[in-house]
Amino acid sequence: MVTGTHSSRRAVLGGIGTLFVGGCLGRANPSSGANDWRMYGRDPGRTRYVSGVEVPEDEPEIAWERSVGASGWRPPIVAGETVYCQYANGLFVLDLATGEGTLARTTGAFGRGTGPMAFASTEIYRDGVLVVPYGEAIAGYAAAPEGWPDEVSGFGDELLRWWSDGERVGTDGAGIASRSVESRSLASPVVADGTLVTVHSFSDSVSAVRPDDGNPRWRYPLEDAIPDDWDYGLFSIGHVVDETTGTVVVKGRLFGTPYLVGLDLADGDLEWTVDERETGAEFNEREDSLLAREGVVYTVGQTEDRDRRILEIDAETGERGWDRALDRSDHIGLAVDDRTLYHVGTVARDGSDPLTVTALDLDDGSVRWEAIFDGGSVATPSISLQPPTVAGDSLLVPGDDGLHALDCETGDLLWTFTEMVGTSGGSETEREALTPAVVANDRIILGTTLALYGLDIS
Repeated sequence: MVTGTHSSRRAVLGGIGTLFVGGCLGRANPSSGANDWRMYGRDPGRTRYVSGVEVPEDEPEIAWERSVGASGWRPPIVAGETVYCQYANGLFVLDLATGEGTLARTTGAFGRGTGPMAFASTEIYRDGVLVVPYGEAIAGYAAAPEGWPDEVSGFGDELLRWWSDGERVGTDGAGIASRSVESRSLASPVVADGTLVTVHSFSDSVSAVRPDDGNPRWRYPLEDAIPDDWDYGLFSIGHVVDETTGTVVVKGRLFGTPYLVGLDLADGDLEWTVDERETGAEFNEREDSLLAREGVVYTVGQTEDRDRRILEIDAETGERGWDRALDRSDHIGLAVDDRTLYHVGTVARDGSDPLTVTALDLDDGSVRWEAIFDGGSVATPSISLQPPTVAGDSLLVPGDDGLHALDCETGDLLWTFTEMVGTSGGSETEREALTPAVVANDRIILGTTLALYGLDIS
């Protein structure tokens, strides 16, 4: 039985007060057009695909830059003309075109140790809601750019509209504190069909809640999906939503083996499971190992020989399709467009593990091309490995020396955006790309070492 109805009503009433106090009645929800990037991975399937844009063949100019004293970037999101980007000591709320706006410095738990944020339109708030995941709970905050103060303390109670753990809801920061655990990127909330779909890290459950007030529509405990011969729990990693079939796909593991669960987006009913124990596949610990597009799910695991293995799954039935093994020392991320699945990983070399990009045909998983950054980006423990972005006919790949743009058809390198930063020893080094490249309108938003950039691709 869903509890917390009284708290949900309080959340709505409290939010209505916020509407009048914060002046939100004068704003309309940002239209969820094709240019928005409202959640981690851009869309419910986390495809990281932006069609209809044209990235120049030459390195783009810097439209704006915001410098910081510490990095710790979370992936940016874009709603309408507003960029939201959290870093170690604050939240930027900026104009997409100019980079002007507020830096709300954080002195408490708001945004710390969390996964990527999301933005959702609402019916009762004209400015929508900014959703922050705290591991077990998610919290919805006032989103109007002009409403953000110079400093946010605690869990941001002055901006908080509601929190929800998929079963209970509330309006107090203390409720978040008791449900705050480490949050993973792939478990970041997905906005789909007017709901927020979330994996709750501590209870290993999945829920769909209303963006207006956090009130649950359904909640599914993942232990109900584990095999009868399994005496332990299912450790949840993250999820995507395939909009074509209306399927929530959750990835987890049974000890070291991948296990996938398909749920009905409308009511949370179990549709199918994929048990990889019978194939001998092993789990790959990287975050970005799952995406869905047009009725198909793609997931990355590991073979007994320690190679990376990409598996195609029918999102409606859970039936396996093609699989492709890649000789890679590590997996970093996936992206997909109309014809091609792009895998970014590393290949073992003496002294370094350079970034390697592989383009796979969606029809049969055959390799279309491969690009190895022998003289450029290498994967070392010091860098933050980030997934790629497909922008029109270009593939944007973050690296330790900046952002690389490749031709999607051939894999040829078009350009590398590189800026220098001073070191403690008095020299200079390239700024690392520390977030995925977020493409919206004619801007690429990129978090790097001690700087957030807006690049002009007009």
